Amino acid sequence: MIPTLHKTNKILAINFGGIGDEVLFLPTLKTLRKAYPKAHITLMLEPRSRSIEQITDLIDDTVTFDIKKRPLYLADIVEVVHLIQDGEYELVLSSGSSMMVSILLYLGGSNWRVGYDSGPLSRLLLTHPVKLNREQYAADMYHDLAAGLVGDSIRTHGSVEPAWKPAALAVLENGAPLIPEIHIPADSITRMEDFLRSTDTKGGASKILLHPGTSRLAVEKGIIKTWEINDWIAFINMLNGDPECQPILAGGPDDVEIIKEIQAGLPAHSRLISSAGKTKSLADLAALTKLCDVLVCVDSAPMHIAVGAQKPVVAMFGPTDEAKLLPKHPHFKALRASTASPPTLAVRGVQLPPDTVYQSVKCLLKELKDQGSSLALHR
Repeated sequence: MIPTLHKTNKILAINFGGIGDEVLFLPTLKTLRKAYPKAHITLMLEPRSRSIEQITDLIDDTVTFDIKKRPLYLADIVEVVHLIQDGEYELVLSSGSSMMVSILLYLGGSNWRVGYDSGPLSRLLLTHPVKLNREQYAADMYHDLAAGLVGDSIRTHGSVEPAWKPAALAVLENGAPLIPEIHIPADSITRMEDFLRSTDTKGGASKILLHPGTSRLAVEKGIIKTWEINDWIAFINMLNGDPECQPILAGGPDDVEIIKEIQAGLPAHSRLISSAGKTKSLADLAALTKLCDVLVCVDSAPMHIAVGAQKPVVAMFGPTDEAKLLPKHPHFKALRASTASPPTLAVRGVQLPPDTVYQSVKCLLKELKDQGSSLALHR
């Protein structure tokens, strides 16, 4: 049965990665919140991803640790153990897959320790070792940890019916996929509504949000997921020439250079709206995404934010696997050049012609119009 919290009623969820990883982790946090509605839930994450707290109401607190720090000393590992011990958490759940995770959770002293089964040691040190299945949508992979809380007996013996069981184990009539959900603050919505109202140059046209950037860390790792500058320019020119489409360019501090290059390559009469510098936070970007009709991007954090905001997406993939990063739904379009499949890190960036992306956007807009723009996504 699901573990009972007796003393501190405190839970620690550990998920290191970028903003996209934190969005993908939200269904796990939602299930924890559903299972323990009165618990105080803390999320341990990397400093670069702390802004996730702006777009979710599932956590009560965050604590940061720079797992990417190099070199990582023994003192740093001890710091993680102390963070767990000092928090006096009754239940700790971690998405880390290395053998070290089970050791750290055990040393942290929590009553209940949930993590992936990395071998005999993890099965000894974790109270709830969970099989790791990487061959699925990442949100489902993370959510297996929450599902593991109910124990193997419930998964293998259908006659056992707990008072609560996670959504991943429920039989759903609509067969909806497990989708992250974000919560966007009202003030960010208002701010972005004002911005769009003041910059509208094609009244009534569909708002096509473009985000050309990808994470700096991915580039440092040699995982090139970008689309060529000239392709972005050609695509924007197609949208500019279409009275039914209003292109809006978005980007953060890491995207300043690529945004400047794109703008420099456009004709002076371009009706592109740039939101660069107008979105002051992750919440603002999420609000702008929510208010637009379609997001066009590469595999990046904005793609996951759009999914969490229930907005249609046309996402371009190069070296990464769309099946693991984008949920299956007609309004989430994954584009990949046929020559670049299956995905491999040897692929340098997105290999797609602008016209292919433009036609995909137009087809998606038509589908949305025919279906009333409704996305029935969540369980």
